[in-house]
Amino acid sequence: MSAQEQGGWYRLATIVLDRVPTRGEGAVSATVAALQAVVPPVPLAAMGRGEIGSDGWDQQWSAVFQSCADAGSEIATVAFTGG
Repeated sequence: MSAQEQGGWYRLATIVLDRVPTRGEGAVSATVAALQAVVPPVPLAAMGRGEIGSDGWDQQWSAVFQSCADAGSEIATVAFTGG
């Protein structure tokens, strides 16, 4: 996959992430909202990769996984970009 295509998928992911609803209460809601703040939506026509893959992304993504586990819920992801 080319870097341009990967960037496009990452931009799309930021838009989808921005649309994940949160309730404004509880650890899961708080960690998802924090991840949304670290990775704001990037318009599809924009260039660049956004913040996916950054240190902030990695830290907040780990926090989302942990808060879901603490709440007794399993979370799964599917990766299909990159090497």
